[in-house]
Amino acid sequence: MNLGPFGPLLIIYGLLAVRVIFQLIERWDQTWDRAFTPADRSLVDQTAFFVLVPISVALHELGHAVMVKAYGGEILDWGYYGFAGYVGYDPTPISLVGQMVITAAGTLVNILLAAIGLWLVFVRQPPMRAAFNELLYQFVLVSLLNALLLYPLLDLSSGMNGDWAQMYRGGLPWFTALVIAVQAAILFGMWWAWRNPDIQRRIAELTGRPAVIPVSSRRGVARTMAAAPPVARTAAAGPAVQPRSEAERLFQEAGDRVIAGWPSPVDGGIHPTPDGAVLALQWTGQDLQRLVIARVAGHALELSGGIAAPGEPPVRRPLGRTDTLPTADQLTLDLRLAMEQVDTWETASTASD
Repeated sequence: MNLGPFGPLLIIYGLLAVRVIFQLIERWDQTWDRAFTPADRSLVDQTAFFVLVPISVALHELGHAVMVKAYGGEILDWGYYGFAGYVGYDPTPISLVGQMVITAAGTLVNILLAAIGLWLVFVRQPPMRAAFNELLYQFVLVSLLNALLLYPLLDLSSGMNGDWAQMYRGGLPWFTALVIAVQAAILFGMWWAWRNPDIQRRIAELTGRPAVIPVSSRRGVARTMAAAPPVARTAAAGPAVQPRSEAERLFQEAGDRVIAGWPSPVDGGIHPTPDGAVLALQWTGQDLQRLVIARVAGHALELSGGIAAPGEPPVRRPLGRTDTLPTADQLTLDLRLAMEQVDTWETASTASD
C-alpha cells in the first residue's frame, strides 16, 4: 500500500492518535464516570477525532468494497491513511448506475453511522452518561462535516477525482440532483440545529455542557465559557440565548461593560440556574488562567475568584457576598475590582492564602 503524499500527515496523525489512546487507557475510569470534568471532555473530544474518525474512514472504504463485490466487480487496489483512503476496481462489467451507487456507498456509510450516533444520544432511554454522549455527538459533527463539506471542497478543488467529483460529474443528472439534495438537506439541518436554542439546550443537558448566554468580548466577538469548575473553559454550546431573568439581564449589562474596559481579551458566559444565574469571566494574565464568578441565588450575590498555574490544581476563593442585588453600575464596579484583585495573584497558592 503506497502512502503517497499522505505519508507525513499519516505519521503525525498516527502519533497523535497513539498518544490519545494511551491517555485514554491511563484515565479510563475517571473519563467515563459520572463526574465529567473539562479535562475529561478534552480527552473525549480528541478520542472522537483521533480514534472514531479513522474507524469511520475504514468503514467508508469498506462500504465501497462491499458494493463493488455486490455488483460482481473486482477490487484491484486499495489504500487507507487513517483520515482518508480509496478503493480501486475494474468498472468495465458494471453499469453506470452501479458505478454511481458504489461511489456513493462510502458517504452513505458515514450518514448511517451519524444517524446511529444521533439516535444513541437523543433517543436512547435512559440517556447515556455525558461522556458517552459527548463522544458520539462530537463524532457525528466531525464525521458529517468531513464527509459532506470538507471532502467535497477538497475533491473539487484539487482535481483528485474522488467520490464527490464522480457523483457530481458522473453522467447521470438525476443521480447528481439526488446527491445534491441529500447533501444540502443534511447540511441545512445541521445549521438549523446549531441555530435552534431548544436543541442546543438539549445537547448541553445531554453532554454535561451548561447552556450559556454569550457576553460580548472586548473585541466585539461573542465568546462563551461554562461557569462550572473554576478556571475551566469550554466552547460555545451553540448560538446566543437571550437573557430572560432579572439576574441574567443584570449580568449581561455589567459583563459587557467590564469586558469592554479590561485591557486584555476576556471570555464571558452566563449560565441560567433555577434560582438565578451565574456569570463567569475568564482571562489570561502572566501566563496563568484567571477567573471571576458572580452567582445570584434569589436576591443574594456571591463573588469568587480562581486561578490555575501550570502543574497545579485550580484554586477558587470567595471574594464577597451581598444580600441584595446591586445595580448594573455597582456590579460593573464590583466585577472590575474583583478582576483586579485576582489579577494580582501570582500563583494558585496565592489565591488560597
